[in-house]
Amino acid sequence: MKTVRQDSIQSGTMERSSVINKLILSEQVFEILQQSIVSSELRPNQRLIESEIARRLEISRTPVREALRQLLLTGYTSALPGGGLVVTDHSNMQIQSLLECMAVKLSCRHITDQQIRKAEEYHTHSIEMMHSHATDQHVKLHRAFHEALYAACGNKQLLSLIHINRRQFFDQRLNRMYTSREREVQIKQHGQVLETVRERNARRAERTLQRHLGTSLKIALQRL
Repeated sequence: MKTVRQDSIQSGTMERSSVINKLILSEQVFEILQQSIVSSELRPNQRLIESEIARRLEISRTPVREALRQLLLTGYTSALPGGGLVVTDHSNMQIQSLLECMAVKLSCRHITDQQIRKAEEYHTHSIEMMHSHATDQHVKLHRAFHEALYAACGNKQLLSLIHINRRQFFDQRLNRMYTSREREVQIKQHGQVLETVRERNARRAERTLQRHLGTSLKIALQRL
């Protein structure tokens, strides 16, 4: 396993140590590492060493330790049998999940009531269409709902990556794998995600969306 390289930390996203707010260090360290993983500055199977990260960010080890714990809980990293953490080697679907969770978390900070109403409209229409066999319509509503939630994230590159991956796999292929019961569960989970976004609760929205996308991943792994 490779350790975190100095150039990968001191360039790009991880160069932001000078703006870290001392009151919310662990949260900001988590976001710095999260973005570094998603942007591939930190590569799959790359080892993350607490002391090295703390030294290069010029902070104490305590907030780094908490940030690494959160990365493990949210699936961005994996624990080694002998101790230590490495960046999780995700499949395309898992990477998509990470991207979408980041987008919904950012959206919670900026989303307007009008944008929430748009997502609510798509969700209501999905409920009305729940038992329909119009698969193409389910695909369109599913995509529109997610895009409405992420629209306020403020990151065009992130939205572009989500859009490309979702069109290639998540909608057309995965949605056609659902049974009626599985589609009903998915729509119910949409409602749960929507509730957290209404509350502007970024952390809860991220966790709820992660569970929702995890359900999709489980279905895909069973059917592929």
